[in-house]
Amino acid sequence: MPRFCLVVLTCLLYSTMYAQSPDSMMRVYADEIPHEKIHVQFDKGVYRAGETIWFKAYVFAGYQPSLTSKNFFAELIDPGGNVLQRKTYPVFQSAAAGDFDIPENFGAGHLTFRAYTTMMLNFDTAFLYQKNLDIIGKAGALPAKTPAQAQTTYNLHFFPEGGDLVNELESAMAFKANDNFGNPVSVSGTIINAAGETVESFKSVHDGMGVVTFTPKAGQVYKATWKDPNGIQQTTPLPEAKPQGVVLTMSTAGNKKIFIVKRSEAAPQNYQTLNVEAHLGQELVYKARVPLINTMVNSGSIPVGELPAGVLLVTVFTENWQPIAERIIMVNNNNYRFNVDVKALEVNTAIRAKNAFEIQTADTTLSNLSIAITDAEINNKLADDNIISRLLLTGDIKGYVNNPAYYFSNLSDSVSNHLNLVLLTHGWRKYNWADMVSNRRPKLKFPTDPPLALTAKVFGITSLNPLSRDEQIIAIVRNQDSTTQVLQLPKTGADVFSLPGQLYFDTINVIYQFNKDKRLDRNAAVKFDNGLYKGPAMVHANALPFYFVSDKDSILMNRSKFLAQQISKFGSSWTASGNVLQGVTVKARVKTRLEELDAKYASGLFKGDAITFDMSENMSMDIFTYLQGRVPGLVINNSGGNVSLQWRGSGTSVFLDEMQAQPDQLLSLSPADIAYVKVFRPPFFGAMGGGAGGAIAVYTRKGSDIKYEPGKGLNKSQLVGYTTAKEFYSPDYSTRTASTDVVADYRSTLYWSPYIFMDATRPSIKIEFYNNDATKKFRVVLEGVNETGKLVRIEKVFPQ
Repeated sequence: MPRFCLVVLTCLLYSTMYAQSPDSMMRVYADEIPHEKIHVQFDKGVYRAGETIWFKAYVFAGYQPSLTSKNFFAELIDPGGNVLQRKTYPVFQSAAAGDFDIPENFGAGHLTFRAYTTMMLNFDTAFLYQKNLDIIGKAGALPAKTPAQAQTTYNLHFFPEGGDLVNELESAMAFKANDNFGNPVSVSGTIINAAGETVESFKSVHDGMGVVTFTPKAGQVYKATWKDPNGIQQTTPLPEAKPQGVVLTMSTAGNKKIFIVKRSEAAPQNYQTLNVEAHLGQELVYKARVPLINTMVNSGSIPVGELPAGVLLVTVFTENWQPIAERIIMVNNNNYRFNVDVKALEVNTAIRAKNAFEIQTADTTLSNLSIAITDAEINNKLADDNIISRLLLTGDIKGYVNNPAYYFSNLSDSVSNHLNLVLLTHGWRKYNWADMVSNRRPKLKFPTDPPLALTAKVFGITSLNPLSRDEQIIAIVRNQDSTTQVLQLPKTGADVFSLPGQLYFDTINVIYQFNKDKRLDRNAAVKFDNGLYKGPAMVHANALPFYFVSDKDSILMNRSKFLAQQISKFGSSWTASGNVLQGVTVKARVKTRLEELDAKYASGLFKGDAITFDMSENMSMDIFTYLQGRVPGLVINNSGGNVSLQWRGSGTSVFLDEMQAQPDQLLSLSPADIAYVKVFRPPFFGAMGGGAGGAIAVYTRKGSDIKYEPGKGLNKSQLVGYTTAKEFYSPDYSTRTASTDVVADYRSTLYWSPYIFMDATRPSIKIEFYNNDATKKFRVVLEGVNETGKLVRIEKVFPQ
């Protein structure tokens, strides 16, 4: 239901609105294809190779928690745009939490985190969530510029307010100057005509942005001359002015947004009575008819005092509802927060000392929160983007915004004016007004995917021998934790059986049989599917520009470098019981067994040196899940049953019993059938083309290696479900002797909890953790949303 009222006004005259108005279809679009956006809280902003990236994603539709999408997709992308890892998580309470392990052998550099729902794929991909992450080398090496990256160039762009310059009409024109990495630069210059005469001068006022006002003349061509930070003279052509049209100007006066519409003297007939509409989060909040028959200028005011905060889209239409001018402007009534606080109960920065904090709220509605506690010196600058700036600003506009959190730091006029410059110089979400005024319903290229299902498609069925109407498939599902459940899949199509609303993780084993016609167990082929979005897979991404470490960030990077060096020296890898292991390589104790397996299974070129695995104890994981993270340099992307393999930029070959195979053939193997695996480093000359991407050789059991498997004799298959999120481990030093049990502790993330729920029955929650061996200040960052869409962002440093 709408959260605010529509204001319908007229300027001088109001009459019945045209049937072609897009209003009715806007409601349909809002219901059927809501504008979803994502904010992600990370545990920190700088990581070391080999560390885990912890994250919590919040999914919104407009300015409310989304109730549409059920699945969340996250990707880790290298600087070349290649997707290294892709994971799928269920959306719970409009949120999802997960993790990525950075490869141990990843050098100093950058990774891009990208996230989306399938609903978001129906719109411009510029609105998918993306964030660059700095990665420090395992031994503390810092990201460095390449020669190409070290060369800086500068750009200046102009943006007429409302969309167009029009001859003989005074227009406000915003501008933005930045370097080729997206960083803002200060600029000043002049606008000159074709004769070289100065028309206006301009100067940036904030982050390379500013506004210049001038009146273009018919027959004239204009350009801007300016000097870049190196003192080099530059020239930028201005947008070409239209011979006739409409100019839209907007401003703020108290709790109203004022618009002024000016038309050309010789404007066509359908420009002499205009329609103005304003939308906030796909809700129509204002509508007016603006007569310009006897005047060339008219104005109106949009009351916004009762509206929620967000980007207001104001559109000017002709009399027959053709859009001719558009502008976005911020509504900020400071009504987007709810009351939460984090208080220190016990702060002790001694080595491995206990600390306690309490989260308190007076809000009685259900709230969904996440909290990270880190070494304060590795996150010593204000977050570039947070849950507030993402939901209210960057989630609705295109392009890079420098330090968006600044624009919600206070309500001063200067900050509001600077925010207005951002909205004047960035693109926004576009509506297909032509479809709306024609009453064409939206077409989804990517339908909203439902929660996981267990679906079986049967092959080998003909119209002469169809499946009976009451046929069922009996499926015995075995999960990774060895739990088993028996499910009945009803017939939902001519050759499809499906049971929706399932919840399973990683790879499950499915043993199945037909309930009625037992001949189908022998004569029909069955393929199982989880119902998740699989493609077309976005295997390549346009990487974001990277913003290199400046002098002001030296403390952050040096602290991260110190911790990385200490970890490299002493180790800081925790076992299941919490013990830190030495940073050394442990020799395999089953070398003799591996030699026996190699002699029994491998032959010819496959006898060569390789990374080998005894699979006798792996009874649950498919081969690719098992290998993930176990072979440095081998990139395995296994999402929804689609497997891609890459090593040193080339595809990795796969072999089954030394015969060339496809990845899906290996994926369908029961883990109980696999005896031995060899992974050959590139190049592997036993593969076609020289094996530039190495090879994986899988051997199935034979002779004495064949083991009894429950369900033997029944048909079986495997299916990949949601990605399992790891649990963050925090050591408890109250139960161990620090000097003997733990070698060293240089964790930079001390505490991480992605799901904290509070309401009237849980107004406070206590959290406890133990310090590491080096941290002297704790940075606490808490973010979240309540069920009414109110937000919270808290950042504190202790001791204060």
